[in-house]
Amino acid sequence: MLLFCVFTALTGVALGHTPTKRDDNLPARVPYVFPAPGTDPVADALRARRPNNTLLDLDGLLLQDKGLAAGWNALATVIRDNNSLPAPMRELFILRTGVLNEAAYVWLQHESVGREAGLTVEQLREIRLTPAFLGPLVPNSTLTPELGAALLFADFMARAVKVPQPVFDGLRRFLSDRQMVDAVATAGTYSLVSRFVVALDADSKADVPVPVPTV
Repeated sequence: MLLFCVFTALTGVALGHTPTKRDDNLPARVPYVFPAPGTDPVADALRARRPNNTLLDLDGLLLQDKGLAAGWNALATVIRDNNSLPAPMRELFILRTGVLNEAAYVWLQHESVGREAGLTVEQLREIRLTPAFLGPLVPNSTLTPELGAALLFADFMARAVKVPQPVFDGLRRFLSDRQMVDAVATAGTYSLVSRFVVALDADSKADVPVPVPTV
């Protein structure tokens, strides 16, 4: 039944192979808003979550609408910092969703986070290069059974929206009820993030191929 769901969902996916730098501070389709530290509480809340308290280009786009930026930051804080999923699985959902939505910006921001969470180069390459819905057919997969189930789950959420019961059950074997909710929320949130950064061309990355990890 699982393989039937996989094969009936096959649509094909175009994957690029050109690596790029993580953050270049290039223009987007609308201007960035970067308030000075201490002048805007919403910007400061975003800044507090960032390495070196430096706003990202994503933040600069969100700050065009302070209400949106505040709500987005609240959701991101839960998804990124208070998620019940194991960290490698959380990052797999984020990275895989970025791949399927051709959002190089998401991958560039999260590849290093995935490595820190414990994903190996081989696993990152599998997340990046496996065509949609074909995870179960990868020979000698480097992914653990739970990560393999998460990969297929992410594929259905991003590409088919409806998740077949066998695919849901395949991931449910490894997760609690709360973790299943967090899995759906993580993949869903980063569908929003990836579409947002691609449509607004954050950091001029909309037409940049998602990088392929090498070392």
